[in-house]
Amino acid sequence: MAVAAEAHGGGLGTALLGAVTGTVPGGRCWLLTSVRAEAALRLYERTGWRRVGAPVPGRAALVVLLGPRHPGRDEAGEGSGR
Repeated sequence: MAVAAEAHGGGLGTALLGAVTGTVPGGRCWLLTSVRAEAALRLYERTGWRRVGAPVPGRAALVVLLGPRHPGRDEAGEGSGR
């Protein structure tokens, strides 16, 4: 998912994320993104997504996030690397 730079800050990313994941059965949604996608990571964390503490094997520059209603998110840990 991506939003054009000129559309940042208008709520479009939040709306798209909600439209794509809002009706997922049991809240079981997750995503994979680059650790370098700082703006996207801020959006995900601001909207309740939680980083999984364990790194992606063989993919040091990737991070997994669990959705706000994912049943395993409390056990996932922060894993933000900060």
